[in-house]
Amino acid sequence: MSSPTPPPMYQRRASRSPLTPIRPLGGKGGKVFVFAVLAVLCGAGAAYMALVQRMPLTDMRVVAPAIGAFWFGLRVFISLTPKV
Repeated sequence: MSSPTPPPMYQRRASRSPLTPIRPLGGKGGKVFVFAVLAVLCGAGAAYMALVQRMPLTDMRVVAPAIGAFWFGLRVFISLTPKV
């Protein structure tokens, strides 16, 4: 009988490159996304108070979220336009 073959020499693996953290809401796209979500939520809150709760349009529980929706919508517009 022949002698068993010795196991191959274990080679050292090359080290991996360091992992970079993922920032899902980082950068310009994340900022626009957050502003858009806030604008939609504020607009939905104003619409709910005005249409479902039947509050007058001059009530602060309608006006404040409407102003917030306008503000965040303006921020989305500003973020999407190119800088000159």
